[in-house]
Amino acid sequence: GKAPPAARVRGMAGQAVAEVAPVPATVAALKAVLEAVTGCPKACQRLLASGGAAQLLGDDDALDPEGAELLMVVDESPMATWDVRSNPASDILLAEDGGHVKCPALRTDYVNVLTEEPLRRGVHYFEFVMHHIGDEQWCGLVQDCSQAGNRTSGRRLEAWAYYAGRMGSRSESLVDGHGALHAARTAVKGFQTLRRKGDVIGMLVDLGAGAVAFDLNGVLQGACPIPQGVPLWVFTHLDTRDDHVELRKPPMQDAPPQTLAALSGALLDVSTGLRLCGPVHRAPPLGSSSDGSMSDGS
Repeated sequence: GKAPPAARVRGMAGQAVAEVAPVPATVAALKAVLEAVTGCPKACQRLLASGGAAQLLGDDDALDPEGAELLMVVDESPMATWDVRSNPASDILLAEDGGHVKCPALRTDYVNVLTEEPLRRGVHYFEFVMHHIGDEQWCGLVQDCSQAGNRTSGRRLEAWAYYAGRMGSRSESLVDGHGALHAARTAVKGFQTLRRKGDVIGMLVDLGAGAVAFDLNGVLQGACPIPQGVPLWVFTHLDTRDDHVELRKPPMQDAPPQTLAALSGALLDVSTGLRLCGPVHRAPPLGSSSDGSMSDGS
């Protein structure tokens, strides 16, 4: 018999993506099906009506129940666009061109800013361009999107992040002062401390392998495990009114060779790090793996 009407979706190269029958009532409903089939988040799907005009369809647009031919474009920009609008501190944040974020009206000690869309699968490379760091800075991944805003300080974040260190400090403490890998609320390993302006943190994330690697100005700093099977948001932490961070998402193959290789090598053991929060305790010298903790400063 005759095949039932369907929504046929193809990629830009002409390859078949999915055939959905019966035809969903709206574009939003079709996107939900495509997310289940392809793994591509709804927020990253752009559907165009197939034909001469190739018109971009809105989520509320109705689909012809007698059949539809569509093109699907994957747009990963929401994974690298700061979500200022839904941030609890949105009234004091300033976003420019999606990737730039500042906080010139900062009235609290800090504010955490997350991306619009989390990472769910695949391999992704990001660059944090540090245009200005006033005091301290964290850049990396968080699992809990409720940490956006000013309720969770840097050392209490459930995060996997490059801690930039404290500007102007000569401290060798990996908890408070010197650059380090801060992962799962522990200071794991010393990383290079950043300058106030101009450094670029690279972050390569492999959701399938459950690993993240960080580099600074193209030089590998280290890699560690991350949770698997859960969404992870890219985040940054603004600490002063002059802070200015730009987030970029270059192609994965643009990551430095050492950073790419690090994900398949031995990962740092985050269980051996220093606790970031707890009773005041003098941290051991840089590079030590002795147990210890320090008070939460930021």
